[in-house]
Amino acid sequence: MTSLTENVPNEPGSWDEDWSFAYLEKLYAALHARFRLARLGEAEEVIADASRMSAFVRHDVDVSLRIAGELARREAGWSVKSTYHVMIDSPFYDLRSDESAALLNDMQALGHEVGLHYDIVARGMRDADRATREDDIARACTTLERIMGAPVRSVSFHLPVQDLLRGPLRVAGRVSGYAEDLFRWYVSDSRARWREGEPIASLDRPRSHVLQILVHPVWWGDESVRPELRLRSIVQGLAAERKVPYGPLRDRMSDHILYRAADPSP
Repeated sequence: MTSLTENVPNEPGSWDEDWSFAYLEKLYAALHARFRLARLGEAEEVIADASRMSAFVRHDVDVSLRIAGELARREAGWSVKSTYHVMIDSPFYDLRSDESAALLNDMQALGHEVGLHYDIVARGMRDADRATREDDIARACTTLERIMGAPVRSVSFHLPVQDLLRGPLRVAGRVSGYAEDLFRWYVSDSRARWREGEPIASLDRPRSHVLQILVHPVWWGDESVRPELRLRSIVQGLAAERKVPYGPLRDRMSDHILYRAADPSP
């Protein structure tokens, strides 16, 4: 099992200097100035209109629905409506709890879209054929629809298999965040690195009339905190809440999100 003891390589052109809500607000202001913002479930109509520059803000909620809920409230204050993809089988939050139900209701009431973050490994579908996997994605969407009482219009994939990368626009009848049309211009903070460089500056280098930008709520907060320190704090809080040892939970989380930054000593 791997842990947070390996270093994330400092890739050429990557950027990780500011993880504060203040910077994120500046990024969203830059998006507003350049793009029409839309939710991922609206992708078919948006992509068809090449006369306008459009952007989708997507969030994969891998670690904490509470943190995602805080970002959803911030975004509403910044006049941003985005798409939150949640896991029905997350090892770190229970989507069926009363707290989760309240958070999902709040997200939708604020105008955000809630879709499915489908975990291919957890569902046992990594080696399944395409038809079997699509059937299971459809079942997972139906489960999420029952939980939140609203239709699921879009999906993203946790550790996607190759045939889903730059694939069709719709998978199991829902918009896929990994569709070819949504990956021509794709900017992401995955593993706490903006690989395209400073994200606001990257907006001046268009590759399509449609931008998809992936922001993971787990990295962001009131202050700019190094991602490894923020993640450590999250794991400590979760370990205390669950009354379980820190080390094994840390290792499980690092494997879940493929994060390899050094874990500072207490």
